[in-house]
Amino acid sequence: MLVVTNTIKVKEGAGTALAERFAGAGRVQDMPGFVRMEVWHGSAKEGVEELKICTVWENEEAFKGWTASESFRHSHRGAGGNESILGASLDKYELLLSRTPRQ
Repeated sequence: MLVVTNTIKVKEGAGTALAERFAGAGRVQDMPGFVRMEVWHGSAKEGVEELKICTVWENEEAFKGWTASESFRHSHRGAGGNESILGASLDKYELLLSRTPRQ
């Protein structure tokens, strides 16, 4: 299992609007090996808000398939022109342990 986080820093007040872009009908959920996506919104600090877009994949190959797809290019079209985005970073994590509540 692979978790990919895209941490996006935006101007204060712009986080909710950007998060809504991820709520629309996208194409990532149709990709082979896609498990789920979560969008986390952090509190504003010094005029900057942070969004964490977390996608979970069955494996690295599934994620690479997404980034090489036409759907990926289409969903990211115009992202560079958003003046509220101050920066972004991408990180990948391999799942080593998971716990769930006892039933």
